[in-house]
Amino acid sequence: MKKTFALAMIVAIPPMLVACGTTVEVPPAHVGKLSTSSGLQAGIIQPSKLRLSDMCRICDSLILTEASDFAIKEEMPIFMQKDTLNLKVEIRGTVAISSDEKNIEKIFSRVPAEPLKDSDRVSVISMNKVYLTYAQPIIRETTRTVITRYSIQRVMERRDSIGQEIQQAVRERLKEMPITVVQFGLADVQPPSVIVEAQEKAKTRQIAIEQAEADKQVRVKQAEGNLEVAFKEQQVELKQAETQVLVDRKLSDVSPVVITQRSLMVLSELAKSENKVFFLPLEMFRNPALLVGVTNSDMNQPLRRTAEAATKEK
Repeated sequence: MKKTFALAMIVAIPPMLVACGTTVEVPPAHVGKLSTSSGLQAGIIQPSKLRLSDMCRICDSLILTEASDFAIKEEMPIFMQKDTLNLKVEIRGTVAISSDEKNIEKIFSRVPAEPLKDSDRVSVISMNKVYLTYAQPIIRETTRTVITRYSIQRVMERRDSIGQEIQQAVRERLKEMPITVVQFGLADVQPPSVIVEAQEKAKTRQIAIEQAEADKQVRVKQAEGNLEVAFKEQQVELKQAETQVLVDRKLSDVSPVVITQRSLMVLSELAKSENKVFFLPLEMFRNPALLVGVTNSDMNQPLRRTAEAATKEK
């Protein structure tokens, strides 16, 4: 009975060993392919788990390749023939594995995989290796080809549109490749130092010109203000002169009797003052017209003769 049970256990072990083969996984953001003793198995394995048999002389293995979005950054100096100067360009973007299985097959058949440290049945092709193999040379070459069609000044002015042009050209060239462009553009363009210095000097000159123009406008406004003030003052002086002339004419028409009466009124007002001492020019008594603000030289000839006659009579 014991012998029969032992024999049954021996017969049952091989199926159990087959059922308990090595479990492997195609993780998310990866695709895989089985490598068998007869070569690569047809078809692409999407993220899933599968079991590899351990009852084999040459065992199957799983090859993975990354299928996640991969950020890229390319920096390169480009000789600009139209300017005979070097332009530093920085390209940034995102690439990914192609969705076309025919293109993906190229990765497994042409790019070597690196074994995983924790498994001798699984190896991986990194996205960086795929990028360096298929995309980087095309991106760098296409970028140079497109940018050298323009001058440095044109590239600086139309960076966005030129970036779109490069992106379209790269996508077109990557159509038959196992990698495609998700996002792409000119992240930075650095002109040579000689152009930067020239632009800085030009900007400095422009600022100096604008400042000089502003100073000139200030001086013009000040001069206009001064001219306006001078004109107003001149008008005031002319008006005062005209007024004085009119006063003189009116006074010249006043009769000696009126002048005498006016002088007596002035003397009467002075007599009312508590101050009994007054210093008056002698001429004031010889010519009472001076009491109303008319000088001896401004009086007409009749007034002068009247004053002289009055003096002689005294």
